[in-house]
Amino acid sequence: MNGVLSYRGVCVILQSRKEKRNSSAGGAKALYCQPIVAPCKRGVKLEKMKFKYLALWLLLAVALAVVMAASFFEGDISVGGYKLKKSGFAETLMGKKGGDALADSLAAFPETDEMTASKEQTVDSLPQSLFIFGDSMTFNLALRLAAYAKQNGHTIHAVNWDSSNTKIWAEHDTLRYYINKYHPTQIFISLGSNELYLKNPESRVPYVKKILAVIDTIPFVWIGPPNWKEDFGINDMLEKMCGKRRFFRTDGMKLDRKKDHIHPTRDASALWIDSVMRWLPQSAHPFVAETPADTIGKANPNIIFLKALNK
Repeated sequence: MNGVLSYRGVCVILQSRKEKRNSSAGGAKALYCQPIVAPCKRGVKLEKMKFKYLALWLLLAVALAVVMAASFFEGDISVGGYKLKKSGFAETLMGKKGGDALADSLAAFPETDEMTASKEQTVDSLPQSLFIFGDSMTFNLALRLAAYAKQNGHTIHAVNWDSSNTKIWAEHDTLRYYINKYHPTQIFISLGSNELYLKNPESRVPYVKKILAVIDTIPFVWIGPPNWKEDFGINDMLEKMCGKRRFFRTDGMKLDRKKDHIHPTRDASALWIDSVMRWLPQSAHPFVAETPADTIGKANPNIIFLKALNK
């Protein structure tokens, strides 16, 4: 019987031989194997042992495939009344709880502009519950926004908090309270005017994050401050945090101002909102916003005024 075993380029050649025993054994011939170790050469074939373990390897491969498939199966697996314990292979490969890790990552990071732009932008034709909040710029903005609400069958509520900023709104539960009260489907934010002077606007990032976390998944547009002087990067920071499709940059618009040279006049604020509404189809979540007719009359913004904290 002859055979060849191969491992990492080394062959063990088994050769059987018959030889005479000594006289005490009666002169009978004995069969024995003599192993010969040598480098494997091209063309050496496994003869007798070629398919010896093939069936075993096939069986192990099938078993591994079954275990892997079961680990990805959602729900319990029972055989004969016994519940099988999963291997955890899917969790190891994909991270914690497989698909849950992806869901967590999407919740932690909102849609980017690229993700939103890749989707077909459809205008929400349903009646909306509008809510605008912010600093002292809010009142005049709300007046014009109320006209849009009346023209298009939406409802509106507003909160004007004098001298407020991102820090004040983030450190109080006021925003959460009014969101729970009015249940808005579209939110407008008017904050940043009282932070134009900040030389390190990045220090406000935690407060902006807190505000956006409270808003959660409600569609929103952050209306940037109407710069009356050059800022130190507050607009850039807000645009970065919100995304270009959720941030309307007011800086650069020519607006008539009141005597304080800071607040736009009521008419200028109306033109300001008109500009926001013309931009709205480019936003992440557009809705029906036809320009109010001249005969629309007065529209109530249902506004609440909050006094400045230092007054």
